[in-house]
Amino acid sequence: MCLENAGVDPSDIFIYIDGQKRADIESKVSMGTNNTYNIRTSADFFSDIQTYSHDNLVMFVTGHGGLEGIDASPGITPHKLVDALKSSPDLQNSIVYLGQCFAGTFNYMPVGSTKESSNSVILVGATGLHPSLSLSTSENLQGNNLRWSANVFLLHAFKWFSTPKDMDGDGKHTIMDSYKYAGVLSNSSQVSTKAQTFVDLIGSYQELIQAANAARSTGTPLQRMQWDLEAKAKRQNYSEACSIHNVHQECWILNSIPAQSIEL
Repeated sequence: MCLENAGVDPSDIFIYIDGQKRADIESKVSMGTNNTYNIRTSADFFSDIQTYSHDNLVMFVTGHGGLEGIDASPGITPHKLVDALKSSPDLQNSIVYLGQCFAGTFNYMPVGSTKESSNSVILVGATGLHPSLSLSTSENLQGNNLRWSANVFLLHAFKWFSTPKDMDGDGKHTIMDSYKYAGVLSNSSQVSTKAQTFVDLIGSYQELIQAANAARSTGTPLQRMQWDLEAKAKRQNYSEACSIHNVHQECWILNSIPAQSIEL
C-alpha cells in the first residue's frame, strides 16, 4: 500500500513470501491493496532476478534471520544475496532494507561497483548482531484499522516512502534520508517501549515470585498442578518482558556514498 501510494507502478512490485498456506498469504496481502499480485517464493527470486530489465531495485526483507543469514529453504546467506544482485544483467543500483534479526551478518560485504559488475549494492540494516525489534502497531489499511506486530524499522521506512521527508535539508529525498528517518523513529519507539516494559518487568517479577512461593506450598495434587501451571505462565510473562527490555537495536548502512545521491 505504501509503495502504491508513493506512485510505484503495481507492475513493478514483486512479492516473494515462503510458506505453505498460500491462500492465507494472498488474503493478508489483499488487506493493503486492490491490485492482484502473483506471490512467489524466495527461491523464485534468484531465478527471476536474472531476467529483470530494470535499472534499479529496492528490496525489503522481513521475517526471521540467524547466524547464517535469512531464514528460508534453502537459507539465504549474505554472499548468496549479494552475488545474485551483482550478477543480474541490467541492474545499476540495488537498495536492500534488511529487517530480520541479526541483519548485521550482511554488513561488511563487497557491495561496491567493480569492473565485473557496475551494480552498486546498498544494504540498510534494522539492527546489527542482535534481535530486531517488533512491536504492536495499529495502521489504517484500505479504510480498515488493523493491528499486528510490525518490524519497527521497516514500518517507519515504508512510512518514509509514503511521505518522504528531507532529513538533511539538501532539498532532495534520498535513500540516506530514508535511513535516517527510519533509524531515528524506530529508536524513539524503542526508548518509549522500554520505559513501559520496565514497569511491566517489575510487576511480572513480583507475580512470578508469588506464583513460585505458592507452587512450593503444601496442598492437594490438583492444587499443586494448578500452582505449577500458574508459575510456568508467570515465568513466561517475565521472560517475554525481559526479552523486550534487554533488546539492543542500532541500524546501519553499507555503501553510504551512493545512498546520498540516489533520489526517490
